[in-house]
Amino acid sequence: MHPRSVRPSAALVVLVLAAAMGAALVGQSPQATTAADIVTRVKNQFAPDTRIAVFTVQAEVKDNAVELVGDVERLAAREALLKAFKDAGLANVVDKIAVLPDPAMAARPLGVVTVSVAVMKTKPSHASELGNQLIMGMVVKMLKSESGWYFVQSLDDRYLGWMEPSHLALMTKDQVDAVAGGPRAIVTSLFAFVRERPSPEAAPVCDLVVGDVLSTTGPSAGWLAVRLPDGRKGFVAEADATDYQAWRASRKITPEAIEQTARRFMGVPYLWGGTSAKGFDCSGYLKTVFRLNGLELQRDTDQQANEGAAVPTDNDFAEVRKGDVLFFGPRAGVTRITHTGICLGGKLFIHCAGMVKLNSLDPSSPIYSESLLKRLVKVRRFATP
Repeated sequence: MHPRSVRPSAALVVLVLAAAMGAALVGQSPQATTAADIVTRVKNQFAPDTRIAVFTVQAEVKDNAVELVGDVERLAAREALLKAFKDAGLANVVDKIAVLPDPAMAARPLGVVTVSVAVMKTKPSHASELGNQLIMGMVVKMLKSESGWYFVQSLDDRYLGWMEPSHLALMTKDQVDAVAGGPRAIVTSLFAFVRERPSPEAAPVCDLVVGDVLSTTGPSAGWLAVRLPDGRKGFVAEADATDYQAWRASRKITPEAIEQTARRFMGVPYLWGGTSAKGFDCSGYLKTVFRLNGLELQRDTDQQANEGAAVPTDNDFAEVRKGDVLFFGPRAGVTRITHTGICLGGKLFIHCAGMVKLNSLDPSSPIYSESLLKRLVKVRRFATP
C-alpha cells in the first residue's frame, strides 16, 4: 500500500533545492548563508504550504551580488523579500522575481477542464509525478505557460500544478460566469459518454465520470443535448445526468449520504494523485466522496485532518459514528498523517488502499486491521445528523 501523504509539489521541490544550495554555500560565504536564510524566512511568512501558494525563489551569490530568481503569487511577497535583503545590509541584489499570474495570461485568466479527467502534474512534463486530477467543468486560475504546459491553481481547493493545454478551455471571467449562470448538468453515473447523436449506438464524442459538469441546451427524447467547455456538442442519456442546480440544492452531508456515496466506489483501484472514478489515492477518495455530497475538502490527508470537528476516540470509540473520518499515521506512535478512511458505523470503515475496500478496527472482525488500529491518530467529523 502506498498511502498519500504530504507530497512535494513542484514549488516545494524547488524550495528544497534552494535550501540545499544555500547549505552548500555555507562554507563559502556568510553572504550566501544569509541570503538562503532570508529567502526561507520570507517564504515561511507568505507561502507556508507551497502546495497551495507560489514561492519558488532561489538566491545565488555571484560576484558579491545576490541574484534572486523565481516566482511568487503576491507582489507583497516580492517586496517583503527585497526589503529583507536591504534590511540585512545586502543592497547589491539582482531582482529576477516574477509575480504571477504572468501578464501573458491576462486576456483569458481562467481555464475550464474540457475532458472527463484531466491530469495535474508536479512538473511540466509527461514523465513527472501525477499530483492531482481535475474533472470536467472545474475552473483553474492561469498562472503561466512553460515548456508547452500551463501552471495553474484550482479554484476549488487552491492546489497548484501543471496541466496540458488540450485539457483546458481558456476563458475570461465573464465567459466563466456565463457558463455557471446557464443551464448545466452533472453526471451522476460512475461512467457515461457524450454521443454524436441521441442514440446508444452513436459514436462517442468523449467519456464522462461521475461529478463532471457540462452545459445543456435542451432535452431530446430521453437524452440531454450538451455543450462541452471547448465547444464540442453531443448528447448524454438522461439516466446518466441531472440538472446541476437541482442536484446542488439536494446535497446534504448526512452519515447515510456519505456511506451511500462511499460504497459506490468499491473496488476502484488505487492511483497516486487520483481523485476520480478512474482511480483514487486515499485523500482523493475522501475528497470525491464529500464533493459529491456538496462539501469541498482540501486535497491531501494532512490538510483534511485539520478540517471538520474533533471526535474523541476514547471509551472504545463510543462517540465515533457513521460518516466520521479516520486519520492514520505511517506507523504506531507517529502522528504525521499519511492515510485516511471513512467510518461506516461501529468500527467498520471504508478506504482506498490498493483499492477501495472495507476494513475494521474490531479485533473480532474477519477484516480487522491491527496495523491501522495502532496507527490511528485522530477522527474528524464533517457530516451532520
